[in-house]
Amino acid sequence: MIVRCLIGFALLSALPLQEGLAWGPAGHRIVGHIAEMNLDPQVLKTIQREFNIKHLANVATWADDIRKSGDRPDFQHYTNIAAGHRTYHQPRDCPRKRCVTEKIKEYERVLQSSAASPKIRKEAIKFLVHLVADVHQPMHLGYEKDRGGNDIAVFFGNKPTNLHRVWDHDLIFLKGRTQAQFARHLNAAITPENKKQWRGGTPEEWSNETRALVLDYGYLLQFSRGRELSLDYIRQGRKIVEEQLQRAGISLAGMLNRLFKH
Repeated sequence: MIVRCLIGFALLSALPLQEGLAWGPAGHRIVGHIAEMNLDPQVLKTIQREFNIKHLANVATWADDIRKSGDRPDFQHYTNIAAGHRTYHQPRDCPRKRCVTEKIKEYERVLQSSAASPKIRKEAIKFLVHLVADVHQPMHLGYEKDRGGNDIAVFFGNKPTNLHRVWDHDLIFLKGRTQAQFARHLNAAITPENKKQWRGGTPEEWSNETRALVLDYGYLLQFSRGRELSLDYIRQGRKIVEEQLQRAGISLAGMLNRLFKH
């Protein structure tokens, strides 16, 4: 990609925009890789044996893939917290319990139940691998009025797009690495203190943390000219996305370790 002015082009050359891939396939697989690197070895063996899942990254996009095939489960991959509020309140924000925050809890309960069939249990873990990543994407905790940024038109470089797509597609810079290599790079940068902090938490807490990011940064748009997102906005957004991928991976690993470690 290029931007519209030579100065912008020179500065953006340090940011490999052409390598920005979707939070969907790339981001979800990166979260799966990070989570797997932080699973208890016995938990990984249990998951591989019970569900015939060799790697979490292999099933990380399944929940999106079935939607594209027309088999659309009746729930959302996002949570719309009411305007004017920073924290999640289920009766107000998710009365039908179809939002990502509540579905994570539902699938966690499925895996805690001995009554669920093997098919339902396998679907539950595949949904969890995906939805824990989704709840860490800032625009998935955005406003209903703009559909989490989908209705906010911007330019990323010279490309017309929308704000949600920027956070879904454009702010992951692999720097020439494969997704697995980039996941190892991100995992190596996580401190023991952060791992201890992030491996706990609840879907409500994750939702509130992500909500704070979208309000305090995601929606505070900065433009270089017209509707073109500024370099400062892109750089800071990139840092946020990388930390959210790290957080999601550790949060997912923590949840799976609690569910399967005996």
